[in-house]
Amino acid sequence: MVGLILFIAILGSLAIYFFMLGRAIVSKNKSKLKKVVIFGSVILGLSLIFTFVLTGNVFAEEKGTQQQDNNSIVLGLKYIGAALAVGLAAIGAGIAVGPIGVSAISVIAEKPDMFGTVIIFIGLAEGIAIYGIAIAVLILFL
Repeated sequence: MVGLILFIAILGSLAIYFFMLGRAIVSKNKSKLKKVVIFGSVILGLSLIFTFVLTGNVFAEEKGTQQQDNNSIVLGLKYIGAALAVGLAAIGAGIAVGPIGVSAISVIAEKPDMFGTVIIFIGLAEGIAIYGIAIAVLILFL
């Protein structure tokens, strides 16, 4: 039960962190962005430490129900890791595709014959998300 509450707390802190990070990026205030990154890293680190401290040793080799609880924690952390790999890779791909897409539209408007080249560059930026999916598959099945 404690693990579930802490898991929800971690997800909540991540949601607040990404909301604050998005607002700092939009405001283009460098000092605010730096403070948000430091604050978010500290909060996430503390929540992860509390998760491991309060739920017990994840890699314990005890007999009985405690081992089943630890296996469920390990499984949950695998899912969190896979979700973070896909989610952060998708955010990175979105950040990369944004400026490339704007430039691609302007290039196609001036030279329509450059369409194939532009699509290649957008595909390269979108490949970042595919790397995230590949890492998630490795986390889940290895």
